[in-house]
Amino acid sequence: MTLPAGSEAASAALSLRTSDHPWLRPDDLSIPMLPDQAQRVLHLVGDPDVTITTLAAVVSKDPVLATRVLGMANSALYGAMSPLRSVSDAVVRLGTRTVRNVVVTVSMQSQFKSPEVYGHDGHSFMEHAVGTAYVAHLVADHARADVEEAFLCGLLHDIGKLVVLKTAHQYQKKHGAVIRADELAAAVKHHHALCGALALGFWNVPDEVRDIVQHHHAFEEAQDPQAAAICYAANLLSHRYGFGCAPEGDSVLEDAVFPYLELDGVWLARTDVRAPGLFNAARQALG
Repeated sequence: MTLPAGSEAASAALSLRTSDHPWLRPDDLSIPMLPDQAQRVLHLVGDPDVTITTLAAVVSKDPVLATRVLGMANSALYGAMSPLRSVSDAVVRLGTRTVRNVVVTVSMQSQFKSPEVYGHDGHSFMEHAVGTAYVAHLVADHARADVEEAFLCGLLHDIGKLVVLKTAHQYQKKHGAVIRADELAAAVKHHHALCGALALGFWNVPDEVRDIVQHHHAFEEAQDPQAAAICYAANLLSHRYGFGCAPEGDSVLEDAVFPYLELDGVWLARTDVRAPGLFNAARQALG
């Protein structure tokens, strides 16, 4: 497997850190790929000159994507008062980057359903990813940061966990080997951030997003520490609320990232009310 440009550092770091997991090598990662239409949307949204008509035409070619984009545009999340019936109108209401985020979400949902590969982790992963994305939007809004980029980073922050699970599955299938559950859990915990950064290189996700995903557990080391801190804080809060995982409650609030981002008790109390509602509305809109 040829690594994309810009992935050399992450590849080298993964090689150095996975000596206990010889099956988890950069050149042997089993990376799920986004469908062609989703790849096309990612490319188009990166073009500052893209037109609504062009983007809507690409989304409309996939009935599932078109339905989900329309559903999101008509949801309470976007204050929909009158129903829209065209994808072009939905793109106008949502904005191109929100459409990108919806398309990536739907595409990920379709990729990670296989119980043979992921067990119950695929469904839980998507629940956690969507919850973290919406919390990241709230955190970024408070920090006056880029809310759409924060959403995308929250959505993708744990993608490496599924890369590790798929790689382990393929290795065991190919070699007739058995990877112990504790070894697999350790690999997921310690290497998912690097594996995620490598995977996103194949998805042509912007470098800044890949860097945030790689450093979301060590935000001080990121090129943009504030953006990585937003992703990390959103992840902790998603665990606090039990989005795709067992709720951890107040135990996460002792982390230094919260004063770093000036997330005080007043903001937290407001978010405790808003976040679950956003999460449930998003689940309904996305199907």
